[in-house]
Amino acid sequence: MILGLISKLNQWCLNLPFRLHWFFVIFTAIIIPWLTANHPVKAQKGEWYPFSNFPMYSNFEPTAYYVYITDQEDKPVGIAPTFGSWPTAVKKAYDAKLKAHAKTLLNKKGKLGKPSKDMTTEECRPVGDAILKQLRDASKFPEEVKKHSGYRLYQMDIYLEEGKITQKPKLVGEV
Repeated sequence: MILGLISKLNQWCLNLPFRLHWFFVIFTAIIIPWLTANHPVKAQKGEWYPFSNFPMYSNFEPTAYYVYITDQEDKPVGIAPTFGSWPTAVKKAYDAKLKAHAKTLLNKKGKLGKPSKDMTTEECRPVGDAILKQLRDASKFPEEVKKHSGYRLYQMDIYLEEGKITQKPKLVGEV
């Protein structure tokens, strides 16, 4: 009886199309999570990059933002040709400093630690000024920086309002 079952299972495996594919499906869906179930880092439990799921993309925040730099006349300035940096690096640096600054502010309950998305323009201002000064002082192209009398950093808030995408600029820094 058991030999007959093993024989039928063997025959089924031989006739199964994409055998290697199914091996990896079973391997990544059952074996790897089982092997990593006791991982000391909670975020790594059951994970096996690049075959892991990505919960960070499963839902999106209701709001988002990007940053951009203009001159004193509010004309956009190219970040890479002027400062030698990338817009993504500017946003990451701004976001990191913004979150650090938000931890020093009082929230609605009067305790330290305000969400960065709830910060007012005035509360964001020191961070924006610091980012612009850092970009200006560390620029790879000082002659390009001198072409403008000053710079402004804007945070463009993006959110969904009545089924439409709405953008609202916020001046967060100026040098």
